[in-house]
Amino acid sequence: MRNRKRRIIKTSAAVGVAAAGVAVALTLLLGGAPAGARSPVYHWPIKPFDRQHPIRGAYGDPRTFAYDEPFGVTGRADSGSFSFHTGVDIVGEPGTPVYPVVSGRVWKVVRGGVVVVCRNSRDFQYWHLRVHPDVKVGQQVVAEKTVLGWIKRPFDHVHLGETDNHRQWNPLAPGHLQPYADHTTPRAIALDFSDGRSPHLTQGGLLPRSDEVAIEAVDPPAMPVPGPFAGLPQTPALVEWRLRSTGEWSPWHIAADFREKIYGLIFWNVYAAGTYQNAPVFDRHLNAGVPGRYLFDIDLKPSELSPGSYKLEARVTDIRGNRSTTTWPLEIPAPAH
Repeated sequence: MRNRKRRIIKTSAAVGVAAAGVAVALTLLLGGAPAGARSPVYHWPIKPFDRQHPIRGAYGDPRTFAYDEPFGVTGRADSGSFSFHTGVDIVGEPGTPVYPVVSGRVWKVVRGGVVVVCRNSRDFQYWHLRVHPDVKVGQQVVAEKTVLGWIKRPFDHVHLGETDNHRQWNPLAPGHLQPYADHTTPRAIALDFSDGRSPHLTQGGLLPRSDEVAIEAVDPPAMPVPGPFAGLPQTPALVEWRLRSTGEWSPWHIAADFREKIYGLIFWNVYAAGTYQNAPVFDRHLNAGVPGRYLFDIDLKPSELSPGSYKLEARVTDIRGNRSTTTWPLEIPAPAH
């Protein structure tokens, strides 16, 4: 059995393949200064512009495609495609018009997508569209007025990505997409381990010295999502952990940070083996409606700890600062003789 990840302590759960971002265009390619200087915020790309819409895919969500693997098997050595989601998926009915969030010049038009570049090395990507036939490269487009295209079936959403200073940014970061409110609470729901050989369970938080440890965490959507993604979780914006031994806590360590940008991150240095997206594909089958599993790798090696009792605490935060902490007891056994 190849799925090596197993949950050792379970807490109460709270649950709620877009294209990667396109690199920013060089200013010299614009043929002049486009309209649309940076504004502190921008509104939504679909009407009503000044009202929050459901988001079914968060920035930093895992995007996994394990076409030939059994269900749940993902990792560095396994076949497939594994990447970060570099924008937000805004839910809309097929045929919904999509507008620029900031005025600028069309830099790229491809099948299913448009890239609009603005001043200050900033551009926006709009994917999963039936592109308007009048939208052409070099065209000036106006926020909330020019129709870039219409949401395509069966995607039922527009992927909005933002590149700032040549780095893909989280559109939900403060000072970007507005209005956006979130009153849900993200949670760490389990502690997982892998022995690299075969799955097994532990009792009472006993952690074999050879195992590697990961935190499973989820963030419910900020507002209900209609359709087949209803109730499915998203990744938190920030996952941290610390360890307590001999009465003292270690400093907080960051396992994942998607609050602003993911430039330079390596997928398997953030996510742990066994991670997969919502509605994942395994063994040539789409598992529609199946919630994703988000396992965050932490730099904790039981083999480097002295035998004894510990506590591990996870702190999980969303993009609006809602957070929770979860604590697990751990027991490191003495080395076998």
